[in-house]
Amino acid sequence: MPAPGRVCARPASPVTVKSVSAPGGTRTPTVAEVLEEHLRQNGLPPDAGDSEPFAVVKVGPLPYPIPNTRSRKRAVRIHDLNHLVSGYRTDREGELEISAWELASGGCGTYRAAWVLDLAGLFAGLFVCRTRTVRAFRRGRSQRNLYPHAPDELLAMDIDEARALTAAAPAGRLARLPTSVHLAVLTLAAIPVFVAMSVAWWFLYPAWLLTRHRVPARRAPPL
Repeated sequence: MPAPGRVCARPASPVTVKSVSAPGGTRTPTVAEVLEEHLRQNGLPPDAGDSEPFAVVKVGPLPYPIPNTRSRKRAVRIHDLNHLVSGYRTDREGELEISAWELASGGCGTYRAAWVLDLAGLFAGLFVCRTRTVRAFRRGRSQRNLYPHAPDELLAMDIDEARALTAAAPAGRLARLPTSVHLAVLTLAAIPVFVAMSVAWWFLYPAWLLTRHRVPARRAPPL
């Protein structure tokens, strides 16, 4: 399962917009400007898919439609910015890595959809690309993601300011646990989430089929 974002048809390397033109020279780009380039490079629409009823990813040979609920749209606004500051790609492995990174770097706060999708992504990542997933989790333990911050405030910052926000290690009871215990706790929590999402597919797939002829769905590589 993916993180709150989507696996892209044309996954790009992490965006590196170092400067933009400005009167009298150049300046550091804002987060909004880097996000615009990130969406363009990854073949995503300017609204990041907000207008689509489902975000569709591939789980093996099958599409998994994720309802594009208000909760998911809210989470994706920060999730996409976490891609920018963490450097994880938007391909299959990158989305699984960032699931682990977001959970380890402070969790998802009040973003319920992010918790659900990140837990499913962590569980899948331990099977699909275990070494990379565990490495991302360990890295996240020493950083802090952007979920505590308001999206509009982040978009107005320059990208270097946003990246600096990740420098502090997360606080909280889970952060004080040994890394292996922290990972084990979240993996256990992910099991019922993964099972529930597997059952939900039987209902979501027919619903998606009813809409696919009216709204083109984004395609993604196999998971």
